[in-house]
Amino acid sequence: MRKIPIFTIIAALLLGAGYLYYDHEKSKVEVTFNYIVDKKTKDHQVKGRIDGAGDTTVTLSLSADDWNDIKTGKHYNIQAVFYNKNKLSDKEKQKLDGPFWSNEANQGILVNDIDIEQIEELDY
Repeated sequence: MRKIPIFTIIAALLLGAGYLYYDHEKSKVEVTFNYIVDKKTKDHQVKGRIDGAGDTTVTLSLSADDWNDIKTGKHYNIQAVFYNKNKLSDKEKQKLDGPFWSNEANQGILVNDIDIEQIEELDY
C-alpha cells in the first residue's frame, strides 16, 4: 500500500479552505441607501422605508448607541454590509415595487442579517 505524502494532504486542505473563503467573500454585498425611520422598537430595532423602494417596510437592528441617536421621522444615509446567502421567493419578489429592488443584490436586505457600518443623518 502506498502512503500519501503529508504535503499533498495539507495542499488539498488549503485549496478547499481557500475555495470556501472565496465563495463566502463572493456573496458579500455592500449597499448604501437613504432610510426614513417610521418606528423604533424596544429591542434596538427600527422600522422604516428605503427611498426608491416603494412602501416595503425594512427592519434594521442597531447598536444601543445608534438606536439612541436615531429619531423617528428623520432621513438617514445608511451604509450596510450583508452576505447574500438567502434568496427571496419569486412570490415575494413580485410584491416589491420601486427602482431600488431592480438590483437583485439589494433584495437580500429583506432576508439576510445586515451589519450597519455607518449612519448619517440627512438634512431635508
